[in-house]
Amino acid sequence: MSESPLIKVACPSCGAPLLFGPNDGDTTTCQFCGAVVERPASPGRKPEPHPPGQAPETPAAPPAVPDPVSRPNCLAGLLLSTVVAGGLIVGVVAVFFALVPSSTLGGIIPISPLAMTGPVALLPVGQTQSPDFISLTYDSGADKYLIARLNPASHRIAWRGKTFEDISDVTAVAAAAAGDKFFTVESSSLFAYNAADGAPLWQAALSDKLGYCAECLSVSGNRVITLTQDYVLSAFDADAGESVWQRRMDGYTKGFTIADGAVWVIDKVGGQNSLLLLSLKDGKVQRQITAMCQGEQDYSKSPLQSGSTFLLDPSPAVDTSNRSVYLLYGWSPGCVEHWTAPFTAMDWQTSQKDGYSPSQDFSTLSTSGTLFFSAGNNLWAADKETGKVQVVSENGDYNLVPQALEQGVLIVRAKRNRGTEQFGLWGVDPASGKTLWQYVIDKGAPIEPPDDIAGLVDNDQSAFAWRIIGGQVVLMVFRASPNQLIFQTVNPKDGTVTAGKIIKLNISGDFYAPPTVVAWQDPVVWVLVESKLLGIDAAAMSVKFSYP
Repeated sequence: MSESPLIKVACPSCGAPLLFGPNDGDTTTCQFCGAVVERPASPGRKPEPHPPGQAPETPAAPPAVPDPVSRPNCLAGLLLSTVVAGGLIVGVVAVFFALVPSSTLGGIIPISPLAMTGPVALLPVGQTQSPDFISLTYDSGADKYLIARLNPASHRIAWRGKTFEDISDVTAVAAAAAGDKFFTVESSSLFAYNAADGAPLWQAALSDKLGYCAECLSVSGNRVITLTQDYVLSAFDADAGESVWQRRMDGYTKGFTIADGAVWVIDKVGGQNSLLLLSLKDGKVQRQITAMCQGEQDYSKSPLQSGSTFLLDPSPAVDTSNRSVYLLYGWSPGCVEHWTAPFTAMDWQTSQKDGYSPSQDFSTLSTSGTLFFSAGNNLWAADKETGKVQVVSENGDYNLVPQALEQGVLIVRAKRNRGTEQFGLWGVDPASGKTLWQYVIDKGAPIEPPDDIAGLVDNDQSAFAWRIIGGQVVLMVFRASPNQLIFQTVNPKDGTVTAGKIIKLNISGDFYAPPTVVAWQDPVVWVLVESKLLGIDAAAMSVKFSYP
């Protein structure tokens, strides 16, 4: 008798493919779910007949299927194979699916892959744990969008939650610091969900759709703060969903910052804009900083504007009773001024004839003793102790954005605004303003603002991000055709460039949507690109995680 041919069957538990070879036994164990599966009858082979006059044997009970309740949900690799004549496997594609209980079938069924579309929120975890993410995802099998909790390190889908018809149905996602809840804005409503299983907790109505600032949905302590397009600032109880307080702003506001138990925001009071510290608890004004930029002549004044810049020192992430705040504002004249808690009097003010008008390219960098800021084509430095302000660099052809002060060298990002747009990194002497070195990023545009990339990553445009790691500038450049991530290091002292690694990106096509930074967890940056979440380790110059 000839040997049995190669037999391919589906696991009755999870649907994964199983192969029985000629020399395999009568049973095998599914490597994905652990079910024990019997060999089926070979093709074309009839079962042995029972002797005449003798009843056939009672068939053995089917192999036991592991209990879906006792077995944890898992994310496994399903091998999809194309089989041709002779039993040769010519194609194997690795995809991911979640195993979830099915009350209807009484077992485990495979679920189609999920593509992350965003918005995305990172759930807070310990330093040694790989984080989970709450994301709006797309299920191609069901042609639906849904909220899901995923872990890129283990390729695990913890749960699949509420579904939506369109990608625009969810405009923002934010997680509580404790990691037990997350919040979404859907149309003009605020929703709260249990982070453990995605179950809805409460729903509250907003006065309008969410605003366009990055912080327009924020969570701090027991408060969820929203800023809507009708310029209404609202606070909700994170546990109960009750509206605790609202403030109808006078008009446009640039956004807000949460620090030291207060919402910091510029609003008009008594006909004049002021920086307000609103209590997170009840929305009452705790402090009011009313600023007026006084020029050299008494008649020359500029008030604070709704789009003016304020900078907290130290970082808002640090709670302190010794808070400093710097205000940069004014059209003509323009002022830089410094206030310290309890903000009853100004420490110093320095005015310039040419003001620091609010603009998209206005950027700041706070170091231990100096506040660097760019306005238009000029790069400035303000001494934090004395308030003395001086021009570091005047360059009519470039906008210079301060990025970092490393080994005594100011790293700036340069954008050429005369002729063809071009970006690069420069090293500048902060004392003299002398340019020490320049490195042009060929056809590159930054991932992060200001001037973040518009359009696609293709033959004509790459996208880059950077980080200071071990005293070196680590540059990460996304390129297309071929689709790859290129690492380089730049020495901040002299601009020497060292080639690093080149990593192929598993992205199809000759172009792709620009990467979006989800979060920095130094040295890992989490980037969403073409529905893939990449955890890029800048120190190791590697893609540490990839999902799916």
